Amino acid sequence: MKSKRLHYFLSLRWKFILALVSMLLLVSVVIGLLGVHRFGQQLDNVVEQQHDYLWRDYHVRLRSEEKRLTAFSQEMLLMMGDDSHQLELGRMDRMLDDSWADFELYWGLKSLQVFNDALDMLLVYGNGGITADGWLQESFRTGEPINRVRCSEQCFIDVAVPVLVDDEINSLVFTTGFEEVLAQLTENHQVEVAMLGQEIAGSHSPWQRPFLSLTNRGENMHRLGEASALVGLSELLESPGQLELGQEDWVFFSWIVADTGERILLFRNINDLVSSEEAFVSDLMGILLLAMMLAGALGIALFWRPLARIRRLGQSLPLLAQSRFDDLRERLQRDRGRFRDELVQLESTTLDVANQLERLESDVDRYTNELQRMAMMDALTGLPNRAMFHHELAKSLGSIGRTDEQIALLFLDLDEFKRVNDTLGHDVGDELLKTVANRLQKSVRSMDTVCRLGGDEFTVIVRGLESESDIHRIIHQIFTTLQQPLQLGRHTLIITTSIGVVFCDNPMARPEELLKRADLAMYQAKQAGRSNYRVFNEQMLESASRKLMLEQDIRTALNERQLYLAMQPILDLAQNRVVGFEGLVRWQHPTRGLVMPGEFIKEIEGSEQSIELAHYVIEMAFEMLGRFSRKLESDQFYVSVNLSPSQYLQTELVAFLQLQLEKHQVDPRRIVLELTEEVLIKNLDKAMHIMHQLKSMGIKIAIDDFGTGYSSLSYLKQLPFDLLKVDRGFVSDLDNSDVDRNIVTSVIELAHNLKRTVIAEGVESHDQRQFLLQAKCDCVQGFLYSAALDEQRIMALLERLGPDLEWHDEERLLGRQAR
Repeated sequence: MKSKRLHYFLSLRWKFILALVSMLLLVSVVIGLLGVHRFGQQLDNVVEQQHDYLWRDYHVRLRSEEKRLTAFSQEMLLMMGDDSHQLELGRMDRMLDDSWADFELYWGLKSLQVFNDALDMLLVYGNGGITADGWLQESFRTGEPINRVRCSEQCFIDVAVPVLVDDEINSLVFTTGFEEVLAQLTENHQVEVAMLGQEIAGSHSPWQRPFLSLTNRGENMHRLGEASALVGLSELLESPGQLELGQEDWVFFSWIVADTGERILLFRNINDLVSSEEAFVSDLMGILLLAMMLAGALGIALFWRPLARIRRLGQSLPLLAQSRFDDLRERLQRDRGRFRDELVQLESTTLDVANQLERLESDVDRYTNELQRMAMMDALTGLPNRAMFHHELAKSLGSIGRTDEQIALLFLDLDEFKRVNDTLGHDVGDELLKTVANRLQKSVRSMDTVCRLGGDEFTVIVRGLESESDIHRIIHQIFTTLQQPLQLGRHTLIITTSIGVVFCDNPMARPEELLKRADLAMYQAKQAGRSNYRVFNEQMLESASRKLMLEQDIRTALNERQLYLAMQPILDLAQNRVVGFEGLVRWQHPTRGLVMPGEFIKEIEGSEQSIELAHYVIEMAFEMLGRFSRKLESDQFYVSVNLSPSQYLQTELVAFLQLQLEKHQVDPRRIVLELTEEVLIKNLDKAMHIMHQLKSMGIKIAIDDFGTGYSSLSYLKQLPFDLLKVDRGFVSDLDNSDVDRNIVTSVIELAHNLKRTVIAEGVESHDQRQFLLQAKCDCVQGFLYSAALDEQRIMALLERLGPDLEWHDEERLLGRQAR
């Protein structure tokens, strides 16, 4: 006989009380443990950060000493070198005899030695010098200054600098004291510092190592003795050590400073941090306990009676699912009482639901069908939306091989639709979209499906294709229908669209991939101009991938500073002197070598990398202008940089230029921004607004490649530009073409009538120069004078030209050789 299983009933209110208490207790414990763990972790992080900061600052100090003594070696070259700045050992010896005491005093030197590449010591001054070893060989091998810390009874910093002495590579070895580095660490970081010598077996010193240096020796000797008994020095090398010494908490950091094993030990008192942790934990636990007690008492007081009513409601709700509405009304008495709460509302709502449920059941199917239709159709145009498009495209792909040999997908994007929205308003734009939807439906066959993906993007799924010529007829019909004049209110509009086409005869193709390919073809059509279409091919996919890779390479090039500016001189033709430089970007690719801007500028146009490149070039131009000015001690020249349409029309340009002007303290009149006519045509109003902002700052504007784009006197007279640059295409044929000569002469006269300066680009022959001189052209640039040169060669050129920047015939020859 089976024993009867006992069932125990536990009221909901007691379950609630037990659950509340358990939950509060659990939350309190978790929060307390988490707070303790987090605070301890934060303390460890602080200690690790202090270790990293001390380590970095220590090496910064060493590098600072290296730079200081390297600078001193350069001053020695200037002081002791002959007229050609060459060092001679005998001359050095004589001058050091006279000046060594000053060098010791002002440069803090302990010794100075000269070694040849055979590591023979040729010259020595001062005490504490070194003997030749493998460390010096490293200096000769790399040809760069190096440093090390060397310790015996005390520690020194040795810096080896390779120099030419008597036309042979020698090494100047400077030795300076290590005490200044230790003092700076102590002062800047408020730490105690000890220098530990090599380990001596049987020594009674802490860690069996002598102290070469120790701050506050009287207090710290005993403290370090206690620390050495608690932790090994090798453990401190791996990670900082936290110790309790004399009821105080200390943290110790250590690392090796010399090849012979000497170590630096830094330690500081962190008693305040640990005390804060203990106080935080105590306060946290007290607050959590109090909060738990108050929350429990409040929960019981508030929910004891409502839980009984919830129980009654819970017993009644199953009747609703069983459609026993009369029994439900009988159990839920409508006794409102004086005070109403959410439970009263819930009971009333339950009764209302019961009254309406039968009626709602009959409406569910009707609403479901309506929602499905709304989910698949575009609210504005009534066309199938994106969700329906994917459904229809999947169906069409499934029909390939059964009812269709192939299908085609057309991706349409309206030309200049954003301008309609911006200028005429969104209401007009919505009416335009409705008209386009209507015209598209009339342009295609009944078996084809027109969809709106969103915005001004439409698709057409073309079925039943017998040949590709069918698609050309459909596209022609779409172009013809859309281009009919459209009257919207007082505005008459002509609609054009760019279309991407992709064919598919593979039923396993993915709809997303097909849409992506049609989108790529559409962008190719848009780049070709308005009212165009392109059929997808694999080269488009390769081009898109290549563009993506190029953008990634450009991002890397910007981060690694692979890009630099080459400068081409601009000369005043009448005075025959340099008045400015045009900065032309170059890319020194690590594997492809030198890459010219024509290979990547247009590819990244409109991308985020294009804006970053503009900022990079502008900042580099400011820096080079400053260096050129300091070199010549003159500010009688300018630097110009070229900007593409997207770079010029960016919203951050004006603020970025203002920041650079303030940062580099450059006269804005010495900065010229070169813009092509394409920039102005893209958005004349915005371009004019930005141009006026730049002019108010004092920056000059040049119209580049004038005559090759959309030259128009109607906007030229409105532009507040300063310089007009004649395109090299007109200048190159001045020797042979009367037409080009007349055009150039007319442009020069036009610019002079507008009180503007004219610059002729691409001057390569003396005959061209002579013609431009007779035509009263203001300035010229080109290979006749110089190609674009890197900064080093420009510096050499400036040194030859002198502060007046006067250009001589021999400089022209040097410039042409630079090609």
